[in-house]
Amino acid sequence: MTSQQIRSKFLEYFARNGHTVVPSSGLLPEKDPTLLFVNAGMVQFKNLFLGLEKRPYVRGTSCQKCVRAGGKHNDLDNIGKTLRHHTFFEMLGNFSFGDYFKKEAIAFAWEFLTKELGLDASKMWVTVFREDDEADELWRKTGVRPERIVRLDEKDNFWSMGDEGPCGPCSEILYDLGENVGCRRPTCAVGCDCDRFLEIWNLVFMEFDRSADGTMTKLPKPSIDTGMGLERVTSIIEGKIGNYDTDLFVPIIRRIEDIAGCAYGESEKNDIAIRVIADHARGATFIINDGILPSKEGRGYVLRRIIRRALRYGRKLGIQKEFLHDLSKSVVDIMEEAYPDVKNNHSYIVRVIRGEEERFIETLGMGMKLYEEFTGDLKKKGSAVIPGELVYKLYDTYGFPVDITTDMALEDGLVLDREGFEKALSEQKERSKTGSKIKGEEWNEGHLTILGQGLASTFTGYGTLKDEGVIGAILVGNDTVAEISEGEEGELFLDTTPFYAESGGQVDDSGTITLAGGAATAHVTAVTKVKEDLFAHRVVVEKGAFHKGDRVSLTVDEQRRKGTSRNHTATHLLQFALRRVLGDHVKQSGSLVEEGRMRFDFTHFEAMKEEQIRAVEDIVNEKIMECVPVVVNVKSREDAIREGATALFEEKYGETVRVITIGDFSRELCGGTHVANTGQIGSLYILSESSLASGVRRIEATTGRGALAYKRRMEGTLRAIAKRTNTEFDRVEERVENLLGEIALKEKELDRFKQDIIAHRVDGAIAEAIDREGMKIVTLFVENASPDDLRKVTDVVRSKVKDCIVVVGTAGAEDKGLVVASVSRDLQKRYNAGKIIKSLTGHYGGKGGGGPNIAQGGIPGDKVPESLKKVEQFIDT
Repeated sequence: MTSQQIRSKFLEYFARNGHTVVPSSGLLPEKDPTLLFVNAGMVQFKNLFLGLEKRPYVRGTSCQKCVRAGGKHNDLDNIGKTLRHHTFFEMLGNFSFGDYFKKEAIAFAWEFLTKELGLDASKMWVTVFREDDEADELWRKTGVRPERIVRLDEKDNFWSMGDEGPCGPCSEILYDLGENVGCRRPTCAVGCDCDRFLEIWNLVFMEFDRSADGTMTKLPKPSIDTGMGLERVTSIIEGKIGNYDTDLFVPIIRRIEDIAGCAYGESEKNDIAIRVIADHARGATFIINDGILPSKEGRGYVLRRIIRRALRYGRKLGIQKEFLHDLSKSVVDIMEEAYPDVKNNHSYIVRVIRGEEERFIETLGMGMKLYEEFTGDLKKKGSAVIPGELVYKLYDTYGFPVDITTDMALEDGLVLDREGFEKALSEQKERSKTGSKIKGEEWNEGHLTILGQGLASTFTGYGTLKDEGVIGAILVGNDTVAEISEGEEGELFLDTTPFYAESGGQVDDSGTITLAGGAATAHVTAVTKVKEDLFAHRVVVEKGAFHKGDRVSLTVDEQRRKGTSRNHTATHLLQFALRRVLGDHVKQSGSLVEEGRMRFDFTHFEAMKEEQIRAVEDIVNEKIMECVPVVVNVKSREDAIREGATALFEEKYGETVRVITIGDFSRELCGGTHVANTGQIGSLYILSESSLASGVRRIEATTGRGALAYKRRMEGTLRAIAKRTNTEFDRVEERVENLLGEIALKEKELDRFKQDIIAHRVDGAIAEAIDREGMKIVTLFVENASPDDLRKVTDVVRSKVKDCIVVVGTAGAEDKGLVVASVSRDLQKRYNAGKIIKSLTGHYGGKGGGGPNIAQGGIPGDKVPESLKKVEQFIDT
């Protein structure tokens, strides 16, 4: 069987046994700031295990994309050194949410492995938690011999997702690869760290919820969470010793061999490098596919480490050029059947990886040179510790992740001053006031209470702006109440609603909720999506009272909805136009769609030229004038993506999705509201194009009424300028250019006058200078001067006086003073400009510094004249 067949067979087996097949979630955990990435199949079901959410099924099965390259479960250091660890992997799992427990879980696992996959039962072993007599007995009844059941401690057989959350005892199924694999010691047994006994399936008997203080609380209903690594079970089915010899990796490794000119299996050193690169090519491809970009913190830093680690191992194989982006094609070829979106995003993935490769290779050579020079000196001195300051410099200036420096140090028999590095890193974070805290959103306490009630909302707002619904629950603060009265603010949960909840970048609707006959009225100020089918309507009650169970009338603000719909459809046109003008690497990475304007963030790696902006604007407006119908279809997510529909990074999609098709040029998965045809947008104006982050640009634009208001505002401004400059409207630009030219000439004349005045004053200052031991001490106060002006004054003085010390100062706005000192070359052995400034500024409570020839510092503005009079005392300090 191939890996694809195993993946399908697993899901089909559990579907036959009453499980709902649930698509893999993205790699970014939803509303869980405790995790960098989804690291197990159960993450998307966390609230089901906690009893905080209800879904229409109690048994589920999935093949989940996972990354373990940060946080508690971090396999990065083991990659390449073992045959079974990966940054990115797929976890096959079956789950029971309070339905079946140990008996059925054990029976399902054994039947699938022995009957469906045909694995040899005589080669399998089982581990159980030391206190779990029930699991031990169940395995014996299944047919596993007692000597093949091993009891282990909490470290090995008690599983938890993180430091807190659902957890419980577990039972692992292991496969014996034979005496010739692993350490080959006669004493080798289950529990040995070698590769002989391969852990393939972990059955977690979810019984507890561990809190932050370590308290274990029984879950409402015992549940089952299992996980089997697709890569590992594939290696067994295909008769391979390790995962890297399976069809999930071999095509990638063959491509690496072509690029590096060496063969896998010839040398252990090269084999480790090849495994690292193959693994990291997969990890980088899938992390980027889910919308993460390389950066200095959080998930972006993990991605950067993965890419740069692969590049450094590439150099060990003699690869001096960019190559990792090339390998992503092999990854896509292997995975596109299971994950069609990775094929759709391939050009974007290549662009991101290539950009990071180019940046790293530019600095890698310089960083390696610095490292080699420094460590060479260390070895000469007999030291084995690389100072933290150097580690930080490699990290901050040359982009070396610390693990790369650690690897290089280990190879050279050196160790890192970790404490010194952490101190330098901490100081930098304090300076920039940025941390590496994982950004995330936690569940609102009140919303968790509502989730537990199993309420749901049917959204009818695609077809109507007016409807009726029944109030299923009321929240005031985090408390559920039976009534909300005039003057109170709270949240209403309705079984039916035409109100759009903020999502997909589109803002929420506003409007009114009323009781029959107008006995009570509330203004809807916000609508949030607690989950896909549950909306919270934040209201301010303006009249009367609302009660749980009331049937109410719901009316959406029509003008606000129409404005947001125009702008939302325009974002689809904008993405099409950007891809046509800039290339297929363009992907939407965020948006804000409001009534009067829109903001569109997209992946691109340089500022757009003015002609490109105009071209994009022209394409969008052409499509608007063509009045192209906007067609909505509902289909399965898998089918939509396989047909080439674009999915957005930040969106979480259900199994069924809406596909918005505009003509033959735009097809996107989108849950937002749209116009019926593009002509209803009116027109689009691009207001600005700017940088948002590395590799991400932002366009702000407006349509419809907003575009008209913008046009009138700009036209009004131009007419006002025309009137003030006594110019015809059509000649405003010409007139402004002439005025700017005239101003530039005047500024040059003023600067010339200023220099003449300064030269005159310099001569006066030299004449009044203090003569001392064959040198002159020249001081001068210059009103409203810039730092550059003051430095020029010191240059003028030194050009006229051979041996001199010059100290000049100025005072500006907000009582800020600036002092610059300069020492002529021949005097620098005796006097130092930096020391003079430090002494002077320190005396007046300021700060400053510089080199021996020139330095500057700041002091209170009213103290500058006094400091210049007392300058001799600071020269002698």
